[in-house]
Amino acid sequence: MISTTNLQRENHRRSADPVKKTATTILLTLIAAYFLLPLYWLLVSTTKTTQQLFNTPMLLFPSHWNLLSNWHWLNSYQHGVFWRWAINSVTYSLAAAVLGTLISAMAGYVLSMYKFKGNKAISTSILGALMVPAAALAIPTFLLVKSIGLINTYPGVILPMLLNPFGVYFMTVYIREAMPAELLDSGRVDGANDYWIFFRIGLPIINPGLVTLFLISFIGTWNNFFLPLVLLSKSQLYPLTVGLSIWVGNLNTAGTGMPLYPLIMIASFLSVIPMLILFGVLRKYITSGITMGSVKS
Repeated sequence: MISTTNLQRENHRRSADPVKKTATTILLTLIAAYFLLPLYWLLVSTTKTTQQLFNTPMLLFPSHWNLLSNWHWLNSYQHGVFWRWAINSVTYSLAAAVLGTLISAMAGYVLSMYKFKGNKAISTSILGALMVPAAALAIPTFLLVKSIGLINTYPGVILPMLLNPFGVYFMTVYIREAMPAELLDSGRVDGANDYWIFFRIGLPIINPGLVTLFLISFIGTWNNFFLPLVLLSKSQLYPLTVGLSIWVGNLNTAGTGMPLYPLIMIASFLSVIPMLILFGVLRKYITSGITMGSVKS
């Protein structure tokens, strides 16, 4: 027989559930609005002229759209240099993400699946490297890249981005939790070497983690401003981050005395679209990649 106290507790819990769900929904809605509102404002701003940007409500579309004019201006301004910067950003990000993810996965595989002298020291060093700010490495990186003659080159920007302490740490933890230790033994019994085990057996198992790290690396490289600024002086090699910062510095000139606000708005919005598409395509892999490593196989 259920006591009166237990019934009261059960009724209180049931009555509190709707309130809790409502409060959670409101909180999540506010958080979503906080992140989506700037993107919506950017979309609205692409349809406005300079006068409309300052004289109309910031979150309302204008009565007369100027989107096509802004689009044509973007394509013609400085001979369409925006698209050159976009191609550069894709090149830097794709190369750094693919190669960096592979290198991090190989390093994480070794650190998690093999026991050797110095393993813990290397892992500790990687954790320590996470604490070093990127700005502190700017001058050493510049001098190193300059010494091998890669200033103002694509490899000069890509190579430093391949060294990703976070990626190595992430893959070490992920592989340790997601890949059974018996995998090495069973593979060796079948006569497979370590490379075959990693590429033919290991990679399919850790695929969600690879996709997650790929996206993190791609976004990090896409948004990287400081390193390209230090290593590049030729405008044709700039990524979008550096190129758009130069436009922001020349807001009121535009070469003809025309303000650059509409140009920067549409360029900024277009620079966000690849990230949205990439995240949408890889979303299910990211979710499984983040959660799988927390559960021991």
